[in-house]
Amino acid sequence: MRTLLSVCILALSALAMASHAHAQEVTATPTGEYMVRFRHTEGQDFAPGNVDNFVRQRARMGLRFAYGDDVQALVQVQDVRIWGEESDTLGDFSANGFDLHQGYVELAADPDLRLRVGRQEIGLLNQRLVGPVAFVEQARSFDAVRLMARAFDQQLSIDVFYARTLNELPAASLAADDVFAYALRWQFGDGFQPALIGVIDLNSATDRVRATNGLLIQSELPFGLRFSVEGYLQTGSATIGETDVSYFAWMFATRLRFTLVDSDLAPFLEAFVETLSGDADPTDADEHVFDTLFATNHKFYGEADFFLNIEADTAKRGLLDAGALLGLKLGDDGFAQLAFHIFQTMAGQGGPTSFGQEVDATFGVKMNPHLTLDLNYSVFIPGAAFKADGDPEHFIYSTASASF
Repeated sequence: MRTLLSVCILALSALAMASHAHAQEVTATPTGEYMVRFRHTEGQDFAPGNVDNFVRQRARMGLRFAYGDDVQALVQVQDVRIWGEESDTLGDFSANGFDLHQGYVELAADPDLRLRVGRQEIGLLNQRLVGPVAFVEQARSFDAVRLMARAFDQQLSIDVFYARTLNELPAASLAADDVFAYALRWQFGDGFQPALIGVIDLNSATDRVRATNGLLIQSELPFGLRFSVEGYLQTGSATIGETDVSYFAWMFATRLRFTLVDSDLAPFLEAFVETLSGDADPTDADEHVFDTLFATNHKFYGEADFFLNIEADTAKRGLLDAGALLGLKLGDDGFAQLAFHIFQTMAGQGGPTSFGQEVDATFGVKMNPHLTLDLNYSVFIPGAAFKADGDPEHFIYSTASASF
């Protein structure tokens, strides 16, 4: 944290000196956000009781500085809290959820070449491997050095970063402490977008070096058809204790959406299949569970969030998620969606293979340029791989978000 603050202070000092010489060229723009969300959860244990109703919020305030187009800096702090969590309305003012969410300086050597240094949100491509997880109130940010470039008349986008994710690695932790990643996306005309992505995550305690590389192809056709195909391979090695461990895992996903473009409601139907490899023998030294790394998993595997950590939440059995999504517009600024998921194991390990089914109904509306509202209801019916004859789980959230 002290290093990050030093970076921010140096960046702001440079801007202050520039301001002294060219005051008319330096701008400071305040930014703000307030998000409040009600949640109803039932413990994710498929048993009676454990119902929890609570309200969680985040409040952000930032200042964005700019010295022409050459130098920019952002300092953004946030407070995240559950209503009523403090022990006293007067005596408790510790703000345990207060933090520097973003603090970076960005240098532009050219309109198509930018270098950003400091704490920052990062999302690569569709966020399948790296994303800010904006749905979660605290969201994710990296302490990183990031290079962003565009070439060939801006048809090719290049995004490369290095991040230090843990300065002191806890004992026996398998988390990454250093991450290198890249994403290359090529834009052919208005619709066809092939992209490559790669992430190398290191763990110094086990000498782990693991590489995840993939291909994402997205295309949109003029008559309302849109599709995406993506595949990833994860390989590497580590030494855990006295055991040499090898990693070999994979993931494949495809989505096909058709939108009735000549209707005011613009109804669409989307079918999807997502497969993440599992481990048939979790006791040996070969790891075959696909790790989604720093992904925004809430975006893909159901609103109820039963599969945020694929290895832990599936007991290393991997995941097959197949289903469909039906949606339509409500006026100019609203939408309604109904999604259905069927969840299965990819490696049954000799046991049941059905995790269950989930139905999500989501509504949202943008009241004005600064205020959005949403409402979601989800029900998860467990299969025997989670809990045979277990009770359905109900999940509800409602959000109001204002940004300036």
